[in-house]
Amino acid sequence: MAVTVAVPSDLRKAALCLTAAFAQDPITGFLLQPGPGYPERLMTFFSLLIRARIALDMPVLVAKGTTEIQGVAMGYNTLRPDWPPDITEEWDHFEKATPGLTGRLSIYEHIAENFKPSAPHFYLGAIGVDPGSQGIGVGTELIKSFCDRSAADPLSRGVYLETAKESNLAFYERAGFVETGRGSLGGNTLWCLYLPHA
Repeated sequence: MAVTVAVPSDLRKAALCLTAAFAQDPITGFLLQPGPGYPERLMTFFSLLIRARIALDMPVLVAKGTTEIQGVAMGYNTLRPDWPPDITEEWDHFEKATPGLTGRLSIYEHIAENFKPSAPHFYLGAIGVDPGSQGIGVGTELIKSFCDRSAADPLSRGVYLETAKESNLAFYERAGFVETGRGSLGGNTLWCLYLPHA
């Protein structure tokens, strides 16, 4: 397995990997509402996020086995530039086509913004491992690679993320993350976590 920077040709397989990894995730479940068409909404959601970040040269890392993408980690560096107009237009169409998404995003973003650090930092927006590749260290390698990129950036003071799966907390704590706060996301808790660089 090798962790590399994603290229445009990785888009479909990376989005498929995250779609499988987040099929039961409380955050995407809250935002996109499970039910008819949910896998397709997840695929569109992650495809747009990956495309935007690749276009902006933001961190999108893929863990590749011999032939397939086993895991993906993506987010932002210390900058949060505007998306390219064509991807923004597609996102707006997707948001309008998903009933209630705008309101649910606002709830999620309010919690995330409330507990993010004030110092410049990298944001780990999504990290996921294909269900068939879990338990073999793929997630550990991805989070290490993402955090190493942040630590190598002289502007960054740490890495920030959120999770709504209590079972993920021990994984992030082992990597050095500490809780900055939490809020209610529908019927779930959203934990906000930060890894400060020494």
